[in-house]
Amino acid sequence: MKKILYIPSTMEGGVYYYRAYTPMKSLVELYPDEFDVTINNNYTFNDMQKDEIGKNFDLVIFHNCLFIAQYQEEVWKTILYCKKTYGTKFILDLDDFWIYGKYHPYNEVCQFNGFPEKMMINFKLFDYVTTTTEYFKEVISDYFPKDKIYVFENAIDLDDEQFDSFKYNSDLIRFGMTGGSSHVNDIKCLMGFWKHLSSKILNKIQIVLCGYDLSAEKKIIDENGKVTDTQIIEEKDNWWYQTEQAIITGVGKDHYKRIETKNINKGEYGQIYRDIDVLLAPLMNTKFNNCKSELKIIEAGFTSTLPMCSKVIPYSNFVTDETAVLVKDNTPEGWAKQITKIVNNWDKYNEMADKNNEYVKEKRDLKHVTQKRKEFFEEILK
Repeated sequence: MKKILYIPSTMEGGVYYYRAYTPMKSLVELYPDEFDVTINNNYTFNDMQKDEIGKNFDLVIFHNCLFIAQYQEEVWKTILYCKKTYGTKFILDLDDFWIYGKYHPYNEVCQFNGFPEKMMINFKLFDYVTTTTEYFKEVISDYFPKDKIYVFENAIDLDDEQFDSFKYNSDLIRFGMTGGSSHVNDIKCLMGFWKHLSSKILNKIQIVLCGYDLSAEKKIIDENGKVTDTQIIEEKDNWWYQTEQAIITGVGKDHYKRIETKNINKGEYGQIYRDIDVLLAPLMNTKFNNCKSELKIIEAGFTSTLPMCSKVIPYSNFVTDETAVLVKDNTPEGWAKQITKIVNNWDKYNEMADKNNEYVKEKRDLKHVTQKRKEFFEEILK
């Protein structure tokens, strides 16, 4: 039996759920006699733990492997030590581009912590890289040998009950936004689309803002990247509050609904789609966004929700004309035109949501991706 250690960048949220928890859980459930998996991000990487890792695990997977200051150096020393002393193999699992770009709200954090430079060192230390899409694989291949990069798509277990097709009843067609504050500039692509809708269309729709969270914090860090203080952002300065006020002003309280943050690891998050008929997924055309996966389309598919998304690479490379609406004119007016078409031809577009359900479940069933992982792990650990 091969023993695997997965070290996630976080133990919560969608990143953990899709890249660590469900893939590793599926691997053990489907192949219990072949793999023993531990998920843990609490290592301090002292000398004793370096030996524990080397002795106890055949394979170690790091998600992103980007840390602050001294901690990053200890991780690198651990990788070198375990490879030399025990022959341990290491995989770098990447689901985001490591250069955020000027339009990403956390670009300053990215640059301050030297993520681009640290990733170049990572590429020299890891044996393999795994990622989410063929496009991102091509981007990574400019920095890492292409024959050692493997694609394991984001996927959902068909038995995951939170992502079912059940919808709550509504007399309105519900257009939902699920992107958080990291998508502040992406959502600007469509904000104000209601100004370009007729009163007839406005009366038939509801805007649903999901993940609403006023507990956002601002972290104060010193020159070494250490957090020295945490401040709660005031309501008036919170992105969620500002976005909500703009929507209410535009469509009215009777045509707006707020859904608070829901925990995906407790089986709650997927239930937000029960209040959404059409998923609004705007993205700016940036290199960072092009390297993202089609995860929103997958969630929409499993929940029989119609995806309406910007015509950018992660979406346009995956969807078909029969399963999603691609918005070519990525402006508020362009989004309004597409929304008008959907409302005026709802029966047709509602059928597209069902087709997306069939399409995505065939393409992104976690069991299929787990089989790919199993075959890859067998090959590199034989």
